[in-house]
Amino acid sequence: MDKTAYLSVYDKTGIVDFARGLADLGFEIYASGSTFKLLKESEIEAEEIRYSPPVPVSVLKALSGNKTTVSENGVEVPKPQIVAANLYPIANIVGQEEFAIEELSSYLDQANASVLRAAAKDFENVITLCRPEDYGTVLESLKAAGGLEPENKRQLAAKAWQYLAAYDATVAHYLSETRDLLGEEVVMSLKKVMDLAYGENRHQKAAFYALSGARPRGLNSAKILSGGELNLNHYLDLDTAFELAAEFTEPVCVISKHARPAGVCAAAKPVDCFKGAFKADPAGAAGGTTAFNRPVDTETALALKEVFIETVVAPDYSKEALALLRAKEGLKVISLPAPVLSPHEVELYSVAGGLLIESKDQRNDSELQCVTRRKPSDEELRSLKLAWKTSKYAKTYAVVLASGGTSVSTSAAESSTYDAVLGAVAKLKDKHPIFESKAPLVMACDAALPLKTLEAALMAGVSAVIQPGGWREDLLCAQFCDMKNAAMLLTGVRHFKH
Repeated sequence: MDKTAYLSVYDKTGIVDFARGLADLGFEIYASGSTFKLLKESEIEAEEIRYSPPVPVSVLKALSGNKTTVSENGVEVPKPQIVAANLYPIANIVGQEEFAIEELSSYLDQANASVLRAAAKDFENVITLCRPEDYGTVLESLKAAGGLEPENKRQLAAKAWQYLAAYDATVAHYLSETRDLLGEEVVMSLKKVMDLAYGENRHQKAAFYALSGARPRGLNSAKILSGGELNLNHYLDLDTAFELAAEFTEPVCVISKHARPAGVCAAAKPVDCFKGAFKADPAGAAGGTTAFNRPVDTETALALKEVFIETVVAPDYSKEALALLRAKEGLKVISLPAPVLSPHEVELYSVAGGLLIESKDQRNDSELQCVTRRKPSDEELRSLKLAWKTSKYAKTYAVVLASGGTSVSTSAAESSTYDAVLGAVAKLKDKHPIFESKAPLVMACDAALPLKTLEAALMAGVSAVIQPGGWREDLLCAQFCDMKNAAMLLTGVRHFKH
């Protein structure tokens, strides 16, 4: 095969040096469009291949056979030994907030996509390049051995197919935001955001990926302001803490550890929110992630400096607060705007042999039904709503005790609601042996309550309960609450989390 190369790239990184290296090795270079223009400006000899959109027919014919073809401008195009092509960065375009779906077709790169497919199809004969970082290695192999080993050609072709698959999946994902994602075929392209320090344990590697082409809605829009690398556990805690904080309209602080809420407090000022959340479970909050749904001010930053917290995340920080937090050794400071929830978001679970996919649990609009004679007081209702939101982010079965707008005990990942109640009560007595709050103690459970579970809660001093309902003992539970002058609300919606 003649020493020929076809170059047509959107990303021009390294292409001039690559072309110059090929020319020095005696390659005839053919190029199209802006790539040819750049090579000409760089005084690299090349033949221009002109074509009418959407695809360069002469190049495709040359790749699909062994006969020389002729381009529209009369240039004879032999079958290339090397093809370097990459595509318009569609993921960067569709990820912009101002991008309109009507513009999509004008940005799709059919020409280079077709060329890459044709080249990668003939991987035994064609060296297919789609990433600039591979140019140097290929040049070295050409200089040393005059070509590449078959295995190396296959690996480069595999990269090209992956590159094309990611491109196609990006377009499919962007379009699928207007319809059901749980179809017969689900394609997803993941773009690496960053490598992580490690996974759940130090011996595990990990990286953070975002859906290619997805608009920044959550942790992919986070900015690390100080504190260095994050590991997988940091991200799990961030996801729990900040999403829970974002569910509140009033100022709130959420402290999470091991992807579950340790303390939650709603108050008038961020500093009071933080102090209440930390006091709710000092041992559980130590080393955790603290999330605010309001900007962090100087007073709050001073309070954060006094305790052991690994990560703090908020929509913004005052200049003085940021300086104080950056000065604290080991503290990771992150800014993150409130997430924009999409009705088409999904949860993924890895299982042996595949993935489980479900729509994300975003329902928060359930109507509360009071099924007892006594309705909860305004103070009880405020704490009930806080406890209910908190239980949504704890592992099932979960029970949250709250008082005065603060979670005071959370028991999660139990095998029964009864064990969850016993665990929450035991933790309350251990952390707060003499429950000092004059505010009423309320309880939320993420699952319907059997009578036995309710009895244990009311015996511990709970005065109001919120739960999904839907259990055969709902009526008995309501009657028991009436006997004890307790209030009970049913949500009609459960929030299991495994």
